[in-house]
Amino acid sequence: MLETALIILVIAIVFTVQAVKVVPQQSAWVLERLGKYHGTLTAGLNIVLPFIDRVSYKHSLKEVPLDVPSQVCITKVLRG
Repeated sequence: MLETALIILVIAIVFTVQAVKVVPQQSAWVLERLGKYHGTLTAGLNIVLPFIDRVSYKHSLKEVPLDVPSQVCITKVLRG
């Protein structure tokens, strides 16, 4: 009896860990259900179906600065 309860407890813990996803701030995770796009998980606590849903891509929403090289610019002065 105790062994059965322990096995059920372990299975319940595994399902709970697989079902709860915590998405960090400034991130968006793409969710697939059975291999097809199902939705996007936004920041915070999200509940998914374990073993049916999976996170296929984790996208960062942070701004990435780009270095722009200096440019030479020639202008024409218009006199009117």
